[in-house]
Amino acid sequence: MRFSAIVLLAVLLVLGCKNAARAGDGEIFSVAVGDFKISMLSEAQRESGLDILIGASPEDIAKFIPSGQYPLAVAAYLVQSPDGAMLVDTGFGREIGRHLKSLGAADDDIKTVLVTHAHGDHISGLTKDGAAVYKNAKVIVAKREYSWSADLRKHLASYKDSHETITPGALEAGGTEILPGVYAIEAYGHTPGHTMFLFESRGEKLLIWGDLTHAMAIQMPRPGVSVTYDSDPAAAAKVRQAVLKYAAENKIPIAGMHVAYPGIGDISIDPENPGGYIFAGKAK
Repeated sequence: MRFSAIVLLAVLLVLGCKNAARAGDGEIFSVAVGDFKISMLSEAQRESGLDILIGASPEDIAKFIPSGQYPLAVAAYLVQSPDGAMLVDTGFGREIGRHLKSLGAADDDIKTVLVTHAHGDHISGLTKDGAAVYKNAKVIVAKREYSWSADLRKHLASYKDSHETITPGALEAGGTEILPGVYAIEAYGHTPGHTMFLFESRGEKLLIWGDLTHAMAIQMPRPGVSVTYDSDPAAAAKVRQAVLKYAAENKIPIAGMHVAYPGIGDISIDPENPGGYIFAGKAK
């Protein structure tokens, strides 16, 4: 059942790409994090319905999603630094190349691809017609995710020896440093090996949390609400609550693959809603 839901999400997001905003207006958003420049590369900005939600009460839906629709995005992230360029996920691969060009980069400039997890809207862009798109890149992914996903292993076959499996560290320990200033953090639940990546440079941080959320409108005030795409909805809810608390208490900005434009912002505790959080997107 969840496989069918994932396929449906992919179809909807591909269709949603037709409604993506023009370049520079809802497609790319960049922030500086010390020596890192981190850019959201959007492939879709659209509205989604209630059918994917698990555990949302009618009262909460009426309060937080009264229209029955909420913003949903699909995006990857480009990270540029003096050490080179890397991607966090590759989306469907429909728009990423165009976005790279607009930021002065090209496919062959990508040295590293960090994979949050193996759903199609995150790894399909790794290959095109069976060949590696990022020929000079090493792909890094959690061992658990690699073992779980035959689709991921099929994509990585095109990268031959240019991929590495890792064991992400625990959230409370700040993750495991896998590259200078880049930490892999376990966030299992959405998929068995779902991984977040924390970037730190010159005292500044940003957490790219992958698919920690899909429906920000209700998952911020009610973090216990999961979605049908979660392989383990209860575990996904538990890790979401822990990460939101961590980001809010430590004042760490976040970025998400399904957070509507600008995709990057700050998390704070909602003083008027016990157990709830507020997301404030960064200003352009």
